[in-house]
Amino acid sequence: MADLGFLVTRSPHTSPGARFFYLLARAAQEAGHTVRAFFYMDGVYQCLNGQDASVDEEGPARWLEELLENGAVMVASNRCMRSRGLEPAALLSGVRVGTMEDLAWLTAQADRVVCL
Repeated sequence: MADLGFLVTRSPHTSPGARFFYLLARAAQEAGHTVRAFFYMDGVYQCLNGQDASVDEEGPARWLEELLENGAVMVASNRCMRSRGLEPAALLSGVRVGTMEDLAWLTAQADRVVCL
């Protein structure tokens, strides 16, 4: 099976990128592929715990939880989090804080990288 990497740069509520990421990653997992994602720039907002479910019942937090439960690896950029005033404690359980070295590793490991 293939190793699929994602570079996610868009905010969850201002772009369809969050939903596209979820749908592509879920399909990849269902096909038996490995999914790894690096959240950069406004993409780090997708990783936040406690997003208001009334805004989007099936929103980014629930999508990421599902992908994580199925073995996805998710890393949020420490620089992007700091520049937005976000603390690691604000992340969903299972999402870790990482550096550009993590993005380089993800890219090197992946058979394909999708940028959203």
